[in-house]
This record gives sequence, C-alpha cells and structure tokens, in this order.
Amino acid sequence: MSPLEIALVTLVIIWTLIFVVVAIAMVVLLFGLKKGLDKINRILNQGEDMARGLGAVGKVTASGLSGLLMKAVGDRLKKGSSKKN
Repeated sequence: MSPLEIALVTLVIIWTLIFVVVAIAMVVLLFGLKKGLDKINRILNQGEDMARGLGAVGKVTASGLSGLLMKAVGDRLKKGSSKKN
C-alpha cells in the first residue's frame, strides 16, 4: 500500500472512533435527560395531587365562610327590620 492509502485508512479509522465516542456520549446524555425529565414529571404529579387536595380544602373553607357571611347578613337584616317595627 502506498503512503496515501495508509493515511486515508488511518484517517477513516480515526473518524470512525470519533463518531463512536460522540454516539456513546449522546446516548449517555439522552439517558440523563430522560432521568431528569422523569424526576420533573414525578414532582409535577405530586404538585397536581397536592393542588387537588388543597382545592377540596379551599372549597370547604369558602363554603364555610360564605355560610358565616350569609348568617351575618341575615342577622343584620333581622335587626334592621325589627327596629322599623
């Protein structure tokens, strides 16, 4: 083989090794990215579950407060109508 052919074969081998290393790095990066996205997804699901729980508590609280407000308004109206009589 001539020196040019040897140089070309060497160059092809070097480029092949570089591409293999880059491919392995990409696979490792994608697995890390998947792991991170799974963790973020779990956090978001926990937040959604907590928001649902807080929504139920908020509804009960709002219902109770509106009941108290309606009672207070009703008491005021009763006092106002009894003063006129």
